Amino acid sequence: MTSFPVKRPLALDLTAAQFAALPRGRHAIAYRDLFSPHADLPTATRRWAEEQGFDLRALTLRSRERGARSQKVLFALRDGVAVESVLIRRHDGYTACISSQVGCAFACRFCASGQAGLKRNLSAGEIVEQVVRLGPRVNRIVFMGIGEPLNNYENVLKAIRILRDRQGMDFPSSGITLSTIGIPKGLKALREEHLAINLTISLHATTDESRAALIPGSRKHGVAEVVARALSWAERHNRDVTFVYLVLPGINDSRADLERLVAMFSGQRARINLMRWNPVAGIRLGRTEDRVLALFRERLVRAGIPVVVRDTQGRDISAACGQLWLRDLNGRALAA
Repeated sequence: MTSFPVKRPLALDLTAAQFAALPRGRHAIAYRDLFSPHADLPTATRRWAEEQGFDLRALTLRSRERGARSQKVLFALRDGVAVESVLIRRHDGYTACISSQVGCAFACRFCASGQAGLKRNLSAGEIVEQVVRLGPRVNRIVFMGIGEPLNNYENVLKAIRILRDRQGMDFPSSGITLSTIGIPKGLKALREEHLAINLTISLHATTDESRAALIPGSRKHGVAEVVARALSWAERHNRDVTFVYLVLPGINDSRADLERLVAMFSGQRARINLMRWNPVAGIRLGRTEDRVLALFRERLVRAGIPVVVRDTQGRDISAACGQLWLRDLNGRALAA
């Protein structure tokens, strides 16, 4: 991956302890002042940053596309590329769908975000800044934007700790969801973290062969191991884990697939989200029929497995799951 020199460190990369350890200068501010959502930051904060040698922001707003209930925001980074975030309105607040990497290494067949490959990890501060910039009304955060969070483990976990620090944003852990394809090493480490976050696994298949065809970067991660690691996390934290299953005609929608799902999750601390594919330019996949989704749902319900059929938000502005592209500073989508 190409790296670009950055002249000054980013203040939002600082934990509260790191902030407190900085030498005290003439211009003193509180840690929470770093997280102001206002575009025009207070003079005192800007003077502190100048004195300490920090950049206060790393993201530049390039465009904002508004849909019925969602906004897709394009943020330019300091090294020539841009990432997309999504703000989703709910009846009880707003969800920030944020990115964790510049691109993605796993090349999911149904997703636009990995078409250009992985360029680099986002820093903890670049992750946090997306939430800050999406506004103070955000009361849920989902790591479902560009990138694989567990492939940027240290920075993602640091960002979560910064977000929930009481001296800063004081964001509740219960409002944070980490969505991953399920890297076993990362799931094993996450199991031991003392964080009451929510976990979602993008499963999409019941056999190693079909999953490798849909998610080429997951070939080393068998379905059985991914499921076992996720369920182990659920038991350790006394929380249900959500498994997302994108139903694709002729690929993973057979009766055998359905029965394997039942066998995997019956009696477990798990719930299933069934989803339709959101069309992506240049990718030829079909959208499943209502009757197939209904068949899957009814069988899972009969097996006692909690299940919902999810209709993702943001399709009207190409901001739904799998539709976010890696872009350059001018907003042009980067191709592989």
